[in-house]
Parts: sequence; C-alpha cells; structure tokens
Amino acid sequence: MKQSRLDDRHLEIAVGSIAQACRSGETLTAALRSANDRHPTKTLTQLLALHDSGFSIASAGLRLAEDSTNSPNSMLTSNVIAMAAAVGGPAEHHFDALAQTLADRRQASAERVAQASAARASIRVMTWVPVVVGGWLAVDDHSVRHTMFATTAGFVCLATGLALNITGRLWANSLIAAA
Repeated sequence: MKQSRLDDRHLEIAVGSIAQACRSGETLTAALRSANDRHPTKTLTQLLALHDSGFSIASAGLRLAEDSTNSPNSMLTSNVIAMAAAVGGPAEHHFDALAQTLADRRQASAERVAQASAARASIRVMTWVPVVVGGWLAVDDHSVRHTMFATTAGFVCLATGLALNITGRLWANSLIAAA
C-alpha cells in the first residue's frame, strides 16, 4: 500500500527485503523494484525513477548520495546500492550489513531520545526545587523573608540565585537540544 507522501521510515525493512531478494537469485534491479513495491520508501522510489529515466543503478545511487537534502540513512543506502551495482557479484552481504547499520542507527537515536528525556526531567527538578524551597521558607519564616527582601545582601543573593538558576536551565536545555 503506497502512501501519498513517501518517507524513509521503512528503509531498514526495505533494505532487508533487497538482501532477501538478492539471496534468492534476483538481479539487483529486480530486488530494488520488489522491495520498493512491498515497502515503498522515498529513497528507493527516487532511485528507480532515475533508473527509469536512463541512469544506471550505480549512477542513480551516486546521484542520490550526493544530494545533501537527503537524510544520512538515505545517502548511506544510495552509496551502498551504487557500490553493489558497480562491483557486481553477490550483493546480499552488502545489504545485510546495511540493514544492521540502519538498525544500529535507529537504536542509537532511540537511546539518545531516552537520555535526553532523563536529562530534561533532572533539569526541571534541579531548577524548581530551589525556587519552591526558597518560596516556602520565605512564606514560613518572617526572618528569612525579611533577609531576602529587606536587606541588600539578601536581595543580591536572591537575584544572583535566580539568575544562575535560569542561566543553568537555558544552558542545559541548549546542550540537550544540540545532542
């Protein structure tokens, strides 16, 4: 079943299908077509469109690999297809290794998302606990409230603490976003 907008979410499955088709004796072109029929992806659809317009599989793969708008997984897949077409011979080992690499990348990405979620939770706790405790102490104890708001040193400490808290939260969020 083809989607109206193709993407590469199923690229790993399609590559495994290419390996299986090559293992069963299909040519590389037939394996690419059957894999794209079963598991349509943007990368394979673009590659086969280039092939249908007169490019060899190897040159179509290289052309897609050079397109910087494609995802890293798409560029890697295009390079492996180009290499398998140029080298010839049994290609199933190339596609088995590619499927494993795509699976490893997917797992590493999921691990990064999980670690970023844990870091975000820690940041929230570390930034809200001092604010809540400080507010509670200020409401609960008149001498703390007086020191925080009525003395210059207390107000400077309060302002510095809030500024460092906000700066730390923004800095940590930028580190997580970059990862």
